[in-house]
Amino acid sequence: MIYEDLRGKRVLVTGSSSGIGAASAIMFAEQGCFVGVHYFRTKTGGQKTLEQVKQHSEGILLAADIRDEKQVSQMVDEFTKAAGGIDVLVNNAGDLIDRRTFESATLEYHENIYATNVRSIFLATRAALPHLRKSKGNIVNIGSVAGHHGGGPGAGIYAAAKAAVATTTIAMAKEFAPYSIRANSVFPGLIETRFHERFTTPEKKKKIAQQTPLKRNGTAEDVANAILFLASNAASFITGEYIAVNGGLYMRA
Repeated sequence: MIYEDLRGKRVLVTGSSSGIGAASAIMFAEQGCFVGVHYFRTKTGGQKTLEQVKQHSEGILLAADIRDEKQVSQMVDEFTKAAGGIDVLVNNAGDLIDRRTFESATLEYHENIYATNVRSIFLATRAALPHLRKSKGNIVNIGSVAGHHGGGPGAGIYAAAKAAVATTTIAMAKEFAPYSIRANSVFPGLIETRFHERFTTPEKKKKIAQQTPLKRNGTAEDVANAILFLASNAASFITGEYIAVNGGLYMRA
C-alpha cells in the first residue's frame, strides 16, 4: 500500500533496531519518509535497520536510553536538526524485561517496567510536541493485547503498564486535538519477533497460533501496516482509537 501523503514526512520511530520498530522504519522509508532509527543497547541492529532505510529514503541513527529525560530530549533535538521537524512520532520502545509475578517482583523491577513502557512515551511525546504542533502531526503508541487481558504468567506488571499506554493515548488525543494532532495506538498480539524468542517457548507460540482464529501468529510487518495506516491521511478522522493486530485472538464488541 502506498500512502502518497506520507512522502517527505519526517518520522521518528523509537525502539527500531529490531522487530516491529525496524519493520515500521523500513516501511516508512519505502513511502519516501525521512526516518529516525532509534536504538538503546543494540547498535548493530540499529545500523542494520538504517542500512535498509537508506535503500529507499534518508534517515539518521539515534541512540538514547528512552527512560532518561536528558537523553530523550537530546535524541529529539538531534532528529529535528537533521530532519527539520517531526511529522510522525511512533512510540514503539518497550519491553517485558523479565517474567515476574507480583509476589516475586521487586520495586526496582516494577519501576523499570513502567519507565520502559510508560515513562518513555511521556518523555518522547513531550519533547516532540512543539514540533508536532508546528506540523500538525500525529502520534502512534504501541500497546499490547496484554493490556486487555492481564498478560500471561509473570507478565501482569507489564500488562498493567500496557493498559496505561491505552489510557495515555486517549488522554493525548483529547489534549492535543486543539493542535490538530492525532494520537492513536496499536495493540499487537503474539508477533514473531525477538521479543517472543526471549519470553515465549516455541511450544507456547505454537499453542497460541492454534488458538488464534486466523491460525497463525503475527509478523512485524502486520503491525507496521497498521502503524502506517494510522499515520497517514487515510486515518485523518481517527484519534484516541486503537487497532488490535492479533488475528482475532482478542475481540471486542
